[in-house]
Amino acid sequence: MEKLRLKVGGFTRETAFSHWIDFAKNGAVWGILALAMELGASTFSAAPDAAALAAGLSGLGAVCAFVGGAVGALIFGFPNAMIGLGALAIVLVARIVPDLGKPKLRAAERCVAAGAAVLFSRIAETSNTAELLSVIVAALSSAIFALCVCILRDSAKLGGFDITEPRDCALGCIVIALAFSALGALDYHVMNIGRTLLGFALLTLTARRGLSWFAVVGIPALLGLCAADPRIGAGGAVIAFSAAASCAFTRFGKSARAVGFVFAAVLSTVITGIDEGSWRILLECAISAAAFSFVPIEKIGASEGDFSDSTVAMMLRERLNFAAEAISGIGSGISAAAETLDRRYNTNFDQIADRAADRVCRSCPNSMVCWGRKYEQFREEFGRLVTQLRTGFELTEFSLSAECAEECVNPGGVAKAITAEYSRYISAKQDEQRIREMRRIYVDQLEGIKDILRDMGNIKSDVNSASRNKSAERRAEKLLRESGVEYPQAFVMFDRRGKLRFEAYGSSEPNIPRERLGDILEKALGRNLELPEISAGSGRCRITATERTALSARVGAYQIPRGKNNVCGDCYDTFTDPHGDLYIVLSDGMGTGSRARVDSAMACMVLSKLLKSGISLPAALEIVNTVMMVKSADESFATLDICKIDLNTGECAVYKAGAATTYIKSADKLVRAVLSSPPAGVGGKLTVPVQRFTVGAGDVILMMTDGVVPDEQWLSLELSKPCEPCEFSERVAKAARRSDVRDDDISVITVAVGR
Repeated sequence: MEKLRLKVGGFTRETAFSHWIDFAKNGAVWGILALAMELGASTFSAAPDAAALAAGLSGLGAVCAFVGGAVGALIFGFPNAMIGLGALAIVLVARIVPDLGKPKLRAAERCVAAGAAVLFSRIAETSNTAELLSVIVAALSSAIFALCVCILRDSAKLGGFDITEPRDCALGCIVIALAFSALGALDYHVMNIGRTLLGFALLTLTARRGLSWFAVVGIPALLGLCAADPRIGAGGAVIAFSAAASCAFTRFGKSARAVGFVFAAVLSTVITGIDEGSWRILLECAISAAAFSFVPIEKIGASEGDFSDSTVAMMLRERLNFAAEAISGIGSGISAAAETLDRRYNTNFDQIADRAADRVCRSCPNSMVCWGRKYEQFREEFGRLVTQLRTGFELTEFSLSAECAEECVNPGGVAKAITAEYSRYISAKQDEQRIREMRRIYVDQLEGIKDILRDMGNIKSDVNSASRNKSAERRAEKLLRESGVEYPQAFVMFDRRGKLRFEAYGSSEPNIPRERLGDILEKALGRNLELPEISAGSGRCRITATERTALSARVGAYQIPRGKNNVCGDCYDTFTDPHGDLYIVLSDGMGTGSRARVDSAMACMVLSKLLKSGISLPAALEIVNTVMMVKSADESFATLDICKIDLNTGECAVYKAGAATTYIKSADKLVRAVLSSPPAGVGGKLTVPVQRFTVGAGDVILMMTDGVVPDEQWLSLELSKPCEPCEFSERVAKAARRSDVRDDDISVITVAVGR
């Protein structure tokens, strides 16, 4: 007998002090930008204001934009402040409308809210057609600005901003142009705010992202400055040209490039003959260069952002996909060549008689009579003898018909020749069948490898959709070294839902228990984590952990071997994959006892290892099917019963390959998951059906092998009573043994979902 009790999940309690610091940094940026846009829109009325920025943003960024916009409006005093405050109030009311969930509808809602806010807040101040036209233009620019910001924000959350993507590039250019039309209007006696920010932005972006970003930011920014005032745009062109020319000094360091930027600006003003305001342009360049030199923007920008090796990751993905296609092409080529060769060289049953006749009758002196005048008679006779042999009768010298026996001088030789050719045919067919089966297994294995390569290539999309926390990674690496992990390399990521995912690699396993390791990581990362998963192989160790989920699951299992066997032929495993999904795998091997245990343990172990490594379930199942077919010469198969639970959403998927019924008790209903499919290892391509459910706190999932035939009425009554999963599994297993419906191994797994 065997007992297991495992607790996964728990109450959600976030202690995210470090993330509040990150939010404060981002919030300050949005607040200052909203303040500047509000001030600029009051000077250049066609530019979008802070209400448009607040409408496009979400979360803390929107809150800070509201605050910054309100401060900017209050600077003008009452009653002038009422225009800006009114626009912000309209946007705030529109944000109370529930989120429709679909990105396109949300973007359209923000677009309408921004346009309406500007239109209704300013229309009362219009006194002529020109002012009305200006208000309409401002409303349109604000609506377009909010729409583009909302779409870009959703796109950045999913995969990051990519200038090679036409849509992202176009939307970014529109946002930059409209924003700088407002910033360019902030023209004071000492300097122009828009041109100063343009110089700093171009120096920073070209230093960190390359000259390609110059066109994406510089050109639309110049258009925005020109929209505010053509003379301001002319000075902006000088600054943009100087920033591009200063790239020649990049290899000499930041200070050299800053000096080169100012020097290029001096030459540009002299060459272009700009006299009016030239000192302002040089002052703006000097301020931008000083900010570029002294602000550690490389640390701020890279602290929590994207992977620095994104180009390498993209190249690796393309190589893996290319390798996957090559593997798939090999399999297709093997199948095509085999089909052609089988048609050309395939052994034909109809040729048995001809080969036997050619073998025994060629040297016979009476062959001209038998295969000349009586050709049709002897051909039919040889065909009859082959058919008789195929039906299981043995051929002798007396098997020929009376008419043919009168002409044949060697009836015994004819019987032996036909028997020998038929044996060769049977042997060739058996060899052909074995080769065909081996070829099919090999091609299926290539398909499985192709799927694995594709899964590895698709990891980049998961990585790009997440943000890293490098400071937390350094803390985790230090603690892992103290826990016995040699040369640790940790990755701390946050998915699109803000949930933390931890992944680390090292040259040795930790020398402390998993529970202790989990406590250490929780302190280092500031989040409540699930119990870490540790995988080892080939001298490497992998540690993964995810943040505690909204739901929890307690798993209890109980096994009873058949009769007097000491070993149960069933095997099970529970674990959490790198994405945070809980898996319960149950396998029943062919037969009972230790022989069945080998099959079930093999299937369970291989599937668990592949899933823990991040391989998708379909690819992992195909590999398991192939392993079961080739692991021994005799017949070997095992059932697979897989339950996958997303403890964040409650989505539950049940996969079955020849497995018994799974019961799900939800509220007062008892739902059955019964799926018909062959087990792994029986031959052919394994297709595993799936049945999906949604579970919540208080629901119970019951998995069992076919040694259990429960009374569903009794089972429903028992499931309605509160009990521990381990105790309930034991109760069901012992009840099944007492009923003794099937003399087989018994395994019962109970999963209790809670909060």
